[in-house]
Amino acid sequence: MVWLVALVIFFMTSHKGATGTSFYAIGNTPVSAAAWLVAAVTGLVMLVTWIGALIRLGQLHAWGWFAAVLVLQLVGLGIIGMVAYAAAGPEGEMAVTRPTAT
Repeated sequence: MVWLVALVIFFMTSHKGATGTSFYAIGNTPVSAAAWLVAAVTGLVMLVTWIGALIRLGQLHAWGWFAAVLVLQLVGLGIIGMVAYAAAGPEGEMAVTRPTAT
């Protein structure tokens, strides 16, 4: 959510222009630079938490959740998968496989 707010602030404070085939925004104010920096940092945080969630789901052997979170993120609906995982995801019990002695 912070990422989206930062991008909105960036576009509100930047100089915008359009050609026949493209749209561009150039931020040359300190506010737009700060907004772009906040968007970049929050994007990195989202990436780290997504990878952490996938690692945790793999450790829990929750392959259905793993596939759902992975696919939703890859099609651009990652926030839906992450909110569903946070609200109703698998419990924190790790699947442990112990070797047997023969």
